[in-house]
Amino acid sequence: MVKRVLALVMFVMAYGLAITRLSEGQMPATCDEYKPLFAPCVPYLVSQEFSTPTPSCCAGATQQLTKGNNPAALKNLCTCLDASTANLGFHFQKFIQLPTTCKIKLSYSIEKCVHS
Repeated sequence: MVKRVLALVMFVMAYGLAITRLSEGQMPATCDEYKPLFAPCVPYLVSQEFSTPTPSCCAGATQQLTKGNNPAALKNLCTCLDASTANLGFHFQKFIQLPTTCKIKLSYSIEKCVHS
């Protein structure tokens, strides 16, 4: 019971930190279209405490990452990732694993996008 309460407190703290960081404007305006990806996934991407993304994170990731199958959209996604992920404190490895973890089939390598 104590572990569950502690886990809930950690989640609320991580989520609060993530939302605060997003609202501080560290995400460029050019990334507004990707907020459905970032917002629900931030607790998973910034915290070591969460080993799996939430269903809402996977839903947002599916919606947003599959846009990258279009070359112009992929360029926008990569630009957004480059401009914002370091500022938001994402664990890059978790972001790279997000398509696999959420069972999203992509026609591009998210790792190349993150490290380009």
